[in-house]
Amino acid sequence: MDLGELPARSLRKFRKDGVRELLFEGRDVLIQDLLLYRIVCKKYLRERIDVLSRDEIYDLEQCYVFDEFEEPMRLKGLSGFRGLDEPSEYIAGDRFVCEFSDVTLLGPAGPGVTNRGTVIADSVGTPPLVPRRTGVSVSQSMAKNGIRPTLNALQGRATADQQIGTATFAASPWNNYYHWTAECLIRVRLLEKYGDLTGTYPTLLIPKERSSWMDESLELLDYSGDIVGFGANIMKVETLVVPTFPDPIPRECFWIRDRMRAGLRYNDNHDKRVFVAREDATVRRIANHDAVQQVLDRYNIDTYLLGELSVKEQVELFSSAELVVGPHGAGLTNILYGEDLTVVELFGDKTMATFDRLAENMNHEYQYLKCEQDGLDIRVDVDKLDETLQSTLRTN
Repeated sequence: MDLGELPARSLRKFRKDGVRELLFEGRDVLIQDLLLYRIVCKKYLRERIDVLSRDEIYDLEQCYVFDEFEEPMRLKGLSGFRGLDEPSEYIAGDRFVCEFSDVTLLGPAGPGVTNRGTVIADSVGTPPLVPRRTGVSVSQSMAKNGIRPTLNALQGRATADQQIGTATFAASPWNNYYHWTAECLIRVRLLEKYGDLTGTYPTLLIPKERSSWMDESLELLDYSGDIVGFGANIMKVETLVVPTFPDPIPRECFWIRDRMRAGLRYNDNHDKRVFVAREDATVRRIANHDAVQQVLDRYNIDTYLLGELSVKEQVELFSSAELVVGPHGAGLTNILYGEDLTVVELFGDKTMATFDRLAENMNHEYQYLKCEQDGLDIRVDVDKLDETLQSTLRTN
């Protein structure tokens, strides 16, 4: 989070959700983000935490490899954006599942820690993100479970307050729609491959405190194993089953599309034109909404506030779409469910490769439009938007 945005974001949070939610979020920012992550973890703990890397995990005897993948992937952040001359890349590697015995799992979002105090990298993030994700998840554990119990676990001296047999977990430090869908739900693909091979489908630990749409998405996904809530606890796991942390490759993207759409009804004509609004968000709303709406109306593009739709309705909507336009935000995760889509993403002063990469994986046409930053919001050049839409729809 950009600390310079805090006052304006806080005011919007208060207006949207009230003082109680504002105070909860403020406490998290002050304790977890500022004190524990930015000071304790980044300045003092980062070099002291031992991490078992993805390459080291891959070489372990108890590692099951299910898919080969040798293609380079662009990074998810600014440095991987396709608009750069040379976007940054890394090798994501093969898709695997690895078993670890006698592991401590720190709630609410990991990491998984061996009995020697080593963090299992793929329990928190992809290789480029492991340092930050480790710090953030450890900070959350210190805030929820206490500093000393967390540090003890990182030294191989954990005291657990819960115990479970064979389990895996799907949780993120940020349980928004993107992280839940692309980083948590997609893990089920490898877990079921592991279950089919071994006959054991590990208990899936998910956030104990979660939104109703998470439960709905799990119902659509229909995991073959048990599902149990896991909160702010320190749990001893007899066997922790760790799949490759998803940075979705094409086959994973197509898998979740087909899995979530199974049994749903949608329009095979793919003729819906969708604008993803962010009026219920605190950032990246459209400052000149009325002017933009006039352009959208010209091309018969319907505006949707996705928070008002169920997960099922969102999957059905994007499965029926031919065009999706919207500011950068979690709602664009739904392009996973489309076929032959055209995606037009609107950015302020910061570009990210998050949905650009999803579009590439799904073979969607992707275009982007850089907009003027207007405080927390963006102001769209309506002439450029009109030109982009006209060119896109004429081509299709």
